[in-house]
Amino acid sequence: MNMKKLAILSILTVLAITAQAQQSPLSESYFMDKYTLAPSYAGNFNPKYAFLGYRSDWSGINGGPMTFRLSFNDVLMQKAGWGARIVFDKAGIFNQLYAVGSYSYNLTVSDEHHILFGLSAGLYHNSVNLTDYYSDPNYNIDPALVQEDVASKVKFLSDASVVYLYKGFEAGVVLSNISFGDATYKKAEDLKYNPISVFQFHTSYLFNVAEMWDIVPFVLVRGGKNIKTQLEIASQVVWNKRIWGSVVYRDPGTLGLGLGANIDRGLKIGYNFNFATNVSMGIYNNHEVTIGFNIFEYLNKKDAPMVE
Repeated sequence: MNMKKLAILSILTVLAITAQAQQSPLSESYFMDKYTLAPSYAGNFNPKYAFLGYRSDWSGINGGPMTFRLSFNDVLMQKAGWGARIVFDKAGIFNQLYAVGSYSYNLTVSDEHHILFGLSAGLYHNSVNLTDYYSDPNYNIDPALVQEDVASKVKFLSDASVVYLYKGFEAGVVLSNISFGDATYKKAEDLKYNPISVFQFHTSYLFNVAEMWDIVPFVLVRGGKNIKTQLEIASQVVWNKRIWGSVVYRDPGTLGLGLGANIDRGLKIGYNFNFATNVSMGIYNNHEVTIGFNIFEYLNKKDAPMVE
């Protein structure tokens, strides 16, 4: 094995261990776009809406994680829906790309009881931008050994979910990043990697506390092999189905605040801000902006009154 290949293999071994410990990129846009929670919601909530999201973690820190999201979902046929989602995540020199399509089916048990089944399938790809660090004075590997970026081979992934609905109550289970067999890097096929599978459980209930006011408490638990199980507790307050605020606590010590509104028929916007309450976690802040747009609803709004 030549020195160049050995250098690449050594670097990727360390990075692969880091990647194995990573979960899918976090998002708090689930109050706006439930499809981000589970493929079961495709076509069942906010159909014909395209959502664009940007999240910045560790704001002010060079190389801090950034995530871009684009999703769309709609009704496919009676009781069936579809969706598509692209997620690009960048953390330092490590990049991840997810591109999936989803199918959902609404099983009507009775007028008030529904079970939503969802399945996603798509591709995963990651790359390591080694050249980004050539100008870093702390970079202690000879650039002559590693003169190019390294990309993985494309990996097939799938997600599966089940969500139960009863009036204002919801509960769902999701298994994400299901894959079979290991994948390799193009420049270092001796190194194997496999995107980590993640399980998730969530539940919520919509309380109509007054004529124009709703409160939606929300609980989410996520975890997986080699990663610590994480608890997230949130609550959303909605006025007139047009303006909302939210508060989120994520274990082990992150507090988040959110604000959003239906700006116009077919146009929604939301903003979330996170900060650490645990001194040991540092003082880094996270920002997330999500925009939802339904061009069909927007063009046909005319003078009709606005509804959710």
